Amino acid sequence: MNLFIAFFFSILSIFTGKPAEETEVYLQKGGRLIASQATGEKGKVSFKHLDEGSYKLLLVFPQQEGKYIKEKPKHETMTKATYKPKNKTYYYQGTEGFFAIKFRDLSKIKSENFSAIFREEQDGEDKFNAIAEFGIHKAGGSVGIFVEAITAAQFKKAADKIGQDISTQSIRGIK
Repeated sequence: MNLFIAFFFSILSIFTGKPAEETEVYLQKGGRLIASQATGEKGKVSFKHLDEGSYKLLLVFPQQEGKYIKEKPKHETMTKATYKPKNKTYYYQGTEGFFAIKFRDLSKIKSENFSAIFREEQDGEDKFNAIAEFGIHKAGGSVGIFVEAITAAQFKKAADKIGQDISTQSIRGIK
């Protein structure tokens, strides 16, 4: 029985990513930074007891290596970011690697007040990836995320299946 369980989890690990430790997560309210936290060994971060208002989540992804950064020609895609609302999963590809961000524990956030976005923002030499804007309609709201590194093949499969490139839809035009 123990051999079966070990085999099952070995196979499962082939088809899923690994928690992306040390992803820096920033929470802004009204354009002002109110909280920051890095993901731990399980790739999770939660912000709780949030007041009513408009928020934005920004991430700085850790540099990946090995199979989590390699891309074969058959896995190339122009998509930088896509979002699957059904399971609340955001997919991102950048020079750091490929990532899946799963939103969880969304409390006091209505669906129409949640928007997955793709926007690269600079603050001096630091580059941030804005991935979501949302509004909390009552005090005591919360948001949690789980960040995992995925392979180029997993990213391409998700991007092709979803068929919605939010990176082209949410980049602001140049003035």
